[in-house]
Amino acid sequence: MDMRLLRYFAVLADELHFGRAAARLHISQPPLSQQIRILEEEMGTALFLRSQHRVELTEAGKTLKEQAPLIFAQFERAIDLTRCAGRGDVGSLEIGIISSAMVEPISRAFGMFARKHPQVRWTLHEMTPAAQIQALKERRLDVCFFRVSREDPEIVSEVVLREPAVVALPLSHPFASRGEIAVRELVAERFLSFGLLQSQLARFLRDYCVEAGFTPRIGQEVVELHTLLCLVREGLGVALLPASAEQLSGGGVAFVPLTAPSPEVSLHARYRAEAPSAVLARFLETVREVAAA
Repeated sequence: MDMRLLRYFAVLADELHFGRAAARLHISQPPLSQQIRILEEEMGTALFLRSQHRVELTEAGKTLKEQAPLIFAQFERAIDLTRCAGRGDVGSLEIGIISSAMVEPISRAFGMFARKHPQVRWTLHEMTPAAQIQALKERRLDVCFFRVSREDPEIVSEVVLREPAVVALPLSHPFASRGEIAVRELVAERFLSFGLLQSQLARFLRDYCVEAGFTPRIGQEVVELHTLLCLVREGLGVALLPASAEQLSGGGVAFVPLTAPSPEVSLHARYRAEAPSAVLARFLETVREVAAA
């Protein structure tokens, strides 16, 4: 139905006079009469009883008069929601993440985005990097976050955070009070690591040790950062981790810098190489804003 016809009806139903209604609508009376007839034809029923001296609503007309404000309100809401969606103020986001990425600036970006865009529903999915990329390509995720650059023509990779790798040690370790450690000094240590098959970060840090002249002796592979930190705390090994992992430590672990040149373990946002949705564009703007700060 043409909403203009319904507006003509609403004014005439209010005035019950074609002349006054036409004046309010800034049209002449004949076009108004014609538009009302078109509306009645579309409805399949008479809406007004017309006589030479008066205009009255039929029962159908009275019903439509009651419903018209609801229709207008819903129509205005639909327009408003559509505009909000176009601006990225409403919608949904599916976000993939690894546990070690839930640090500044990402955690703060989530909080800021939630406050700025409360009508956007977003859901976090904790997944391995390989699973994130697969879900991204299958359109089950809109954006994901994990470490180390990974070239893929279908995926845009945007650096969110650059930081060095450090050594995580139990507080009882002789090196725990050191100002820095050369990675070769760890040659005899038992290492704890993320799974080499699942984590590109784990392979990157393993290769860093190999380039330094030794292959790390990995005694345990884990999935979650929290698990790895607990094992380090209990003296079951040492680990190479992003410096920001200290934010997630509950204590009992020393984080010691590596001597230069230490490896950079950057955190990347990844999304499909296509024009992002308005909601995703807003989210990425927030991440960039927080990261820049």
